[in-house]
Amino acid sequence: MPLLIIITLFSILSWSTEIPKCEVKSADESVKKGFTAQGGNRTLEAINMYNEAIKLDPNCSDALYEIGWSFWKLGEWQKVVTTWESALKLDPNHKLIPQFMPAAKDNLKIINSGAKTNQFRKNVDLFSQSLPEESPVKLSLVNRWQSYNPKADLKNDHYDQDIFSPKSVSFSDNGDMAFVQSLEGGKTLFFKSDGSEKIAVIKHQFDKKAVENLADKKPPFDYKADSKMLKGFTGKPVESIVTHDNKYLWTTYYRKNYDELGQKTSAVAVIDIKEQKILRIMGTGPISKYIEKSPDQKWMAISNWGDNTVGIYNISGSKPEDFKEHQLLVVEKKHSLKNLKANRDKDCGFCVRGLAFSHDSQYLFVTRMKGGGISIYKKGKKDSFEFLGTIMGLQPGPRDIHFSKDGKDIFIGCNSSGTITKVPFKELVGLFSEHKGKKIDITDTDFKYAKKFVGLGVRSFKVHPKFDYLFLTSNNGSEIIITKTTDLSVLGRVPVDSYPVGLSISPDGKYLWVTSQGKDAQGGNSVSVFLITEYLKNQIKL
Repeated sequence: MPLLIIITLFSILSWSTEIPKCEVKSADESVKKGFTAQGGNRTLEAINMYNEAIKLDPNCSDALYEIGWSFWKLGEWQKVVTTWESALKLDPNHKLIPQFMPAAKDNLKIINSGAKTNQFRKNVDLFSQSLPEESPVKLSLVNRWQSYNPKADLKNDHYDQDIFSPKSVSFSDNGDMAFVQSLEGGKTLFFKSDGSEKIAVIKHQFDKKAVENLADKKPPFDYKADSKMLKGFTGKPVESIVTHDNKYLWTTYYRKNYDELGQKTSAVAVIDIKEQKILRIMGTGPISKYIEKSPDQKWMAISNWGDNTVGIYNISGSKPEDFKEHQLLVVEKKHSLKNLKANRDKDCGFCVRGLAFSHDSQYLFVTRMKGGGISIYKKGKKDSFEFLGTIMGLQPGPRDIHFSKDGKDIFIGCNSSGTITKVPFKELVGLFSEHKGKKIDITDTDFKYAKKFVGLGVRSFKVHPKFDYLFLTSNNGSEIIITKTTDLSVLGRVPVDSYPVGLSISPDGKYLWVTSQGKDAQGGNSVSVFLITEYLKNQIKL
């Protein structure tokens, strides 16, 4: 990005960072001390100083606004709502409280009643900035691609009809491109990493001849052949990952267009990034979802939501024709594909989804969203992945799972509870040293781990490649949440178009992309590009 643009964006990010003030001098001194304390994450000290300011000047709306954020960081939602309502009485035209009050009220509802609530947002203002202002890391919405507003006012707000139920996003290894999976559009979209330009469109629509030329002749593993596929099909791209030094993009298909109940095998496309074309279509189990490569670049794992399985592929060869099926892992037992219900989002057995390889490529973790549990596999003799055991009780329905930068800890998110857990890796696998192949309930042990509520409907999350932050999508709250990796405390939030589900961070840590897929035919059809401010500040200092 040219230096001129960087300086312009920095000025946009800086205009709203105002130190709070009160009319009464003694109260003003206290509110500024509280602001400084909160900036250092000394929340309890900040609350004491803000309360002192309010006592000295009951009409100081800035003190009420700031103490609301302190209560937010503690997860005391009733106090957040009550305090901000008081602030609005003093300052009805407050510009920032209305942005975040709905999320605070939704959080309060789910804590009090357990009911799921959704915060609907559409056309979030470009250059919206994460709050609170004193957070050590900030996000600014600098580009958006959407298909709901053809008359957008700003050139950064790109109208594009290819954005149709965007499910996920990933980056090239060198960070120059972002890849968006437009699920219902049946397309993979290539963009410049800063979101300024769309580069290419890969269509996952195949006629009879294309299937003959690209698709494997035999069904994968021990699955039955899908003869209907030979006539042609459209794949619904769901997740993707880059391999072989930025040469290939692997894109899984949720299902084929004619397979409404996800009863047949699905597929994964291997795309040549430079040539921008599909080279091979390999078979997977039914309703393939997440895809993850091992750090040693030898194995690819694909979770099959439809029948409780994970396909392991050997990708050690250099060409697509060298890639081959290696092993089909069955998570406890296969889910029957007979007498299926119409809603396969729920009729999915254990609903296996998240995948994570340990940094030494020796362990594979598989999350089970339905019924809970994380199944663990260890690479054994002849490169066979052997079942180590299943850990229960860490999350009621674990979804995403990722290792920390140093590989010592595992982060696990849960959509239903809105919580994140942090678990020490070696200690976790050590529980199975004398209980191989067993199911262990963590609540029956004295195992120590961290767990915190962060927001409603936590979906995808990622670990920042350089700094100690997690970035998470809140599907119900329609916001992005920033937490510390050390203690999982919330550092900031920013609204995003409803309802966010996919998220990825560029390898240099500079850009955060979010896909808003929508829900029940509302919202979504939007891809938001955020600039990570702390990285920008460091860049300017250079």
